[in-house]
This record gives sequence, C-alpha cells and structure tokens, in this order.
Amino acid sequence: MIMVVYTLEGDKMGKNIKAHVVTHTHWDREWYMTYEIFRKRLLNLIDLLIENLPKKECFKHFMLDGQTVALEDYLEMRPHKKDKLVQLIREGRISVGPWYTLPDEFLISGESFIRNFLVGKSVLEELGVEGMNIGYLPDMFGHNAYTPSILKGLGLKGAVIWRGVGGSCRKTEFLWKSPNGDEIVTVNLIRSYSNGAHSGKKMEDMKEVFKREIEELSKHATTKNILIMNGTDHEFPLLDLPRNFDEWSKEIGAEIVHSSLERYLNDVLDEKPNLDVVVGELRDPKYEPVLRDVTSTRIYLKLKNFESQILYQRYLEPLSVLSTKKETLNEIEYGWKMILKSQPHDSICGCSLDRVHRDVDVRLSRAMEVGLSVMSSIFRELLDEGEKAIVVFNPYERERKAVVKGILNLDPNENWILVDDEGNSYDFYAEKANPIEFVNHLHTPGDDSYLEIIPFMSRYLKASSTNAAFMMEPSRVMFQATLPALGFKRFYLRKGSSREMKSGSTSFENDYYRFSLNDDGSFRIKDKVNGVTYGKLNFFEDTGDAGDEYNFSPVSEDVRVDRPDSVKIERVRDLGFIKEVELFASYRIPKELSGDRKARSNETLMIPLKLEYILFRDEPRVDIIVEIENKAKDHKFTANFIFPEEVDKIMNDSYFGLVEHPTVLENDEEAIEEIVPRYAMESFLAILGNKGKCMIITRGLHEYEVQRNDVTKISITLLRAVGWLSRGDLKTRKNHAGPYIPTPEAQCLGKYRYRYSFHILKEGSAEEMFENSKKFLLDPVLMPASKLPENVFPHFTAEKGVFLSALKISHKRNGIIIRFFNPTDKKKKLSFERDVEVVNMAEEPIGVKSKEIVMKPGEIVTVKFPLGG
Repeated sequence: MIMVVYTLEGDKMGKNIKAHVVTHTHWDREWYMTYEIFRKRLLNLIDLLIENLPKKECFKHFMLDGQTVALEDYLEMRPHKKDKLVQLIREGRISVGPWYTLPDEFLISGESFIRNFLVGKSVLEELGVEGMNIGYLPDMFGHNAYTPSILKGLGLKGAVIWRGVGGSCRKTEFLWKSPNGDEIVTVNLIRSYSNGAHSGKKMEDMKEVFKREIEELSKHATTKNILIMNGTDHEFPLLDLPRNFDEWSKEIGAEIVHSSLERYLNDVLDEKPNLDVVVGELRDPKYEPVLRDVTSTRIYLKLKNFESQILYQRYLEPLSVLSTKKETLNEIEYGWKMILKSQPHDSICGCSLDRVHRDVDVRLSRAMEVGLSVMSSIFRELLDEGEKAIVVFNPYERERKAVVKGILNLDPNENWILVDDEGNSYDFYAEKANPIEFVNHLHTPGDDSYLEIIPFMSRYLKASSTNAAFMMEPSRVMFQATLPALGFKRFYLRKGSSREMKSGSTSFENDYYRFSLNDDGSFRIKDKVNGVTYGKLNFFEDTGDAGDEYNFSPVSEDVRVDRPDSVKIERVRDLGFIKEVELFASYRIPKELSGDRKARSNETLMIPLKLEYILFRDEPRVDIIVEIENKAKDHKFTANFIFPEEVDKIMNDSYFGLVEHPTVLENDEEAIEEIVPRYAMESFLAILGNKGKCMIITRGLHEYEVQRNDVTKISITLLRAVGWLSRGDLKTRKNHAGPYIPTPEAQCLGKYRYRYSFHILKEGSAEEMFENSKKFLLDPVLMPASKLPENVFPHFTAEKGVFLSALKISHKRNGIIIRFFNPTDKKKKLSFERDVEVVNMAEEPIGVKSKEIVMKPGEIVTVKFPLGG
C-alpha cells in the first residue's frame, strides 16, 4: 500500500520528488576476466578516487560495492596510499562494507554469511573506519528465505536487493520477512543496480537517463524519494556529473541530489511509509533472471565448499575453544578468508571463465588443507600420543549412537578388541588401509572420508623425521558406540579376536524397514513405520543439456537414458551394526551435442558408476555413496526417487529453518526465465504425504526438482555438463546472462564422488528432520590417545528441538560465542550454569543476561561466555 502517489504534471515531475543519485561500481572480483586483470582495473579506479575526490567538492560520495575485500586487494598493491584512502572513508566520501565479499545466498550456510560479515568487520576495524549499516545484496541470484534473520541479527538497518522479488512486490520498498517472523526494511531495486549507469554515455546524455528513471520509479515509490544507482559492473565514475544536478533539477522538475544508500534509506524511513510485506524466499524470474541452475554448475566447487564449511563450523571452531594457542585462530581466519573469497556469486556459482574456477578450486583446496592440518594439531595439543587407546570426538550437540571410522597404526597381523572406561566391549573391525587414498578425498570431495586421516596427519606434522611418519602399518578401523554430547569418549585396544566381516545376501531388514535391490541397481523399501512401500529409490537418469553455466536448457530431440547397460554386485559385507552392499553399473550416454545443438550425437560413451549402500541396524536410514567418471559432454545426470502418491508441497532446509515449496508451478510466458519446480536446499529435502514421510540428506548437492503425475518424483542433480559461460539460444531463458565465451572445463570431465542418505520419518517434524540431518553430516573423529582433554566446553542444556549453529571464539577473541536455533513451532528452553550475556549475530551485547532463555518458535539466540568459563 502506498501512502502518496507522485505523478507527472505535463512534462515535469511533481516538485516533491527527490532523486537520490548513488554513484558506485559493482565489483565482480573475478568473472569474465581473471582476478588479477580485474584487480588492475580496481587499482586504477581507487587511484582515480584518491587523486580526484579531494579536488571535487561537488562529488559527495562513492560506494565501493559493499565489500571490504576490495580494500585488501588494493592495499596489498598500494600500501603507501592507505592513509589517503582511510581519510576519504572517514570523511564519508567513500563507503565500504559491511561484507567481506558479496556471496551467493543459496550455496553457503547461514554461518558462512555471518562469518562474511565478521571478517569484513575485522578489515574495517584494522583500518579504523566504519562500514555501511545496510545489507547491500545487489546481484545475488535470488535471495534466501532466512536472509532477513541474518540482516536483523547483525544489527543492520535495512537491505538493498535486486533479483528474485518478481511479482511479489513492485514497490521501491517493502518489509521482508523470514518464515520465523524476523523482518527488515528492504529497498527493492526494481530497475536494477545499474539504472543510472553512464555505460560510456556523454555527460549531456545523462540528463535523459535520470529523467526516464524519475518518471518510471515514481510509479512505484512509497515516498517522495527515489533511488538512481549511478554505476554498473566495474564502471568508473563521471566525477563532474554532480555539477549538473542543480540545473537538471530545474529542467526536470524534481530535486536531484548526490547521495548515499544510508541517506536514501533514512529519508524514506523519515516519512514512515506503510510498506507491503513480502515473506520468505525471493526467486521469482518474472522481471529479472535468477539464473537458478547455477546451483548445479561445476558441481565439484559446491562439494568442496560444503565440506570446507562443515570442517570449519562444526570441527575447527569448536575445538579451537579448547586450544590455548592463539596462533590457531589466525590460521582459522586465514582458512575462512579462502572460503569467503570463493563464495561470491560468480565464483561459487561456477559461471565464470575456466581460469577463474581453477583459482576457486585451489582456494577451497587450500582452505581444506589448512583446516585438516590445524584440526590435527589441535587434537595433538589436547591429547597425548598413546597408541593402544583411542579418544573419539563427537561434534554433535546430543548424545548418540554412531559408527566411528578412522585410520590407526595397527599391526595387520594381530587381532584386536575394544573396551571403554566402564569395561564395555565393542565389535571392532580392522582392515589394511592407504592413508593417501583418503588425502585424495580432499581434492575429490563428496563426503568426509578425509577426517579418517586425522591420526596420520597429526603424526606427520609432529614427526622429527617425515620418514618416521610414513613408517606405519595403517589399518582402517570401524566400530559403533554411544558417544557423549559434544564431547570425548575414551576406548582401549586389547589383543584378542576381532570379528570377521561376513558376506551375505543383498537384502536387509531392521525395526524400521525392509531393503531389497532392483535389477537396475536402485532399491525398494518397505517402510514398517508408516506401512508404505517405496518401489524405486535412487535410480539414475541422464538428459541432454543445451544450456550454459547459468541455466539448463533441454535438447529438442533428446533421448533420456534411465537404465544401465549392466549391473554387477561386487561385494556384500555384514558388520552387524551396518551392512554394506557394493555394486558396479555402466551407462551408455551420448558423447555430446550434435553440431546444430538440437540433438545428441549418435556416438556414445560408457560411463562407469560405483554404488555403495550402507544399511544401519539401529536407524531408519540408508546411506548412499556414488562414484562416477564423467566422459560425456552437454548433459545432466540425476539421482531420482519415486514417492508413491501425489503431494502438493515439499520442504527443504534453509539456514535456520524450513522452507515450503509447491510441487507444481504455472509457467509464465512473459517471465525472463522459465518457472519450474526446481529448488535449492542447503542439505536436505522432505516429503510429508498421507501414506508416508521421508527425507533425503545430501553433502554439497543443492539442486532438486519435483515432478508430480500420480506419483511424486524427486530428482537431485549430481552433475551438469555445459561448455559455455552464456548463450543466447536457450529455451529456458530470454537473452544472454553474460559474455558469449566458451568454457570447456565446465563440461566437468573426470571423477566424482557423492554421499547422500534416505531416511524414513516417523513424525515429519522439523525437530526430527534437523536431528537426522545433523547425525548424518557430523561424523565422529578418532585419535590414538590415552588421555581426555583437560579443558571442557561451556556447559549448557538445550531442550530437544534446539540445535547448535555455532561454537567459536568471539570475533574480538575475548569470549566464547554459542549460537542456537529453534526450527520447531514450539517454545524451547535453554539453560546455563550461570548468567550468560545475550549478544546479536555481530557479537555485540544487547543488554540481556540470563541463566535461562525461553526460545520462541523459529528463534535464533546467540550468547557469549567469558573465556575460561
């Protein structure tokens, strides 16, 4: 609802219109050019500002795209100009921050988003300057449902966004609300962040640009203020442009001022407009493309990014709380910067040059190598080097029964048994292992097998001679045990008779389900909890893709490949607490697109696929590991699951809660991009039907599609292979989305590994979904050691349904931060041994101290403990 409508009066705008011109540049750090080439342009831009702004009084303000990484990139090459740059920022002539980089919102975790802000804050604090108090998010490919919760939690005054709002609001401002009720005032860049760019135009032509924007935006304004974004990608400013504003104001009939985003938002809020409310995810391509299929482009980057986030958030940061070595925090921050530099939309989305993505891949690999080595060092600091005892770390915040895996230096010719401090014995299995195989999983991720080499890495990093580190007889061990919540448990190795791994049939049954294989390698489940049968789960399909790095586009004369040429059962191992069924399949897939791109070639290639099912004695769960070697081009490969009824809605996780989506969408011919029920999850999706309830949890697979026709079919994208940055001939998107540049490495040739899990749900509650997800994602880690850590984690009691999101040393390194979220629809209680300080996500106090906190449904709470407490 708009309070006042400002209309044209003949040739002129109403006299009250105030056009805020914000001169800026949008700085893609890497995209159609590499980082270093773009950086040279950045050096020239900031040199221009430093040299000219002191002499140009008319030029009031320049916005440096909301990213502080640009300051680091500049000062690394121009350290002698630091004081001049800092002075311009302090004077308000240049605005920076609050982010470190501008990330994609669907391929990162909520905690990564918060770290992004905190690292940006560190850069600002080191320079002694303030950042913008606005969540500037101008070019993300759609916006996450829980982004308002983060912006509000960080204490930001408002948001500025562009893509994805679509038809939900055509006003220049609205209230954007998360599903949990958190809301923030949001500036809607209806005509993009480039609506007032000069784009090489002459100075006198800019008056007509401004006049047009004033006319168009006045139709959508909520107050007398409108926003003209005078800049675009990598654009330099016209420094004398503001000299014309007084004259143009008289000619156009509206006040034109050189402004800033903060001044604009303040002027809007001063008028107290009655704003429309928009709830949840913004991914509507009605008016601007959201480029939805970047969630599956260059899948290797998504897999590595996911594992790096889990490694830092749920292992490194919590363990650093127990470490006494301050340098550990420097190493963790260094690793985080590698991750955050990989998460801008053109980087993690995979829609840049091949050369750019080699850099992204290297940064993520470096982050994981740093993380693994730091984690190994922390374990060695906390624990001793005992060889006949094991200490296991459980990163999950609740007690649980879990399978523990790792590599130990055990004589393969001896037999062993395992006992704990209470004298309980455990089934224990050991087999010869090659640690280097698990090191390689750092570079071909898809699961967390690399955690198993922590003992080897710890030994290697501390060995006086590297030869000594390699002189070991490695065995991969496995056992199941009940582990304490977010804590450590000790076990002892004794010589005895280890249990042998048995073979057997491929069928399996526990208290929850009956499992059997289909002839194509898929499986069927008899759900004993809900009394429903799933006849075809985890079958693979391959389709042609004539799209580009931004969007899938179907092939006109395509033949879908949905059955393997051959299936061979390779191995069945029964360990009692789990059963492993391993098989090989091969799929005959067309080699590439035909020359006219209307069909796939007649020549085919055989694509090998290794498939492993892990069946759990004590859980309603089937884990799936897939390894493929992609040899074909121009195609999409999916894992598919049939739900035996039609359902109207599907759910997935999103930062701190659930998001609901319809299973059928109506396409709009006028939309810039095809509207299809293809969605983005963080790690899981769930179907709640009348007959049954189930969920699928993934590691780094973010894209799924729903098809409904008597049954409901879920397709999870494992691989999308394309050869162009952008094309203008897609069926699913109008026009180009970027430069027309070939990207042969986006064909993703090579080996891939994936791990995901199918779960039967009993209640279908948010609590049950998140609990299953955390158990799957957070595997225990073992170390050879005979003592438990002396330090302990801060004690808290969280009612069931409350989940841990972060446990870390505070940004200022003067306390311990713990963040909880309640994704349920019920109030939940948090208890502490003494009063704790409640802080916001920026780790600033909000004036509340308490021993007990009652969390509202959907609420996110952050508390701060003193160091040592």
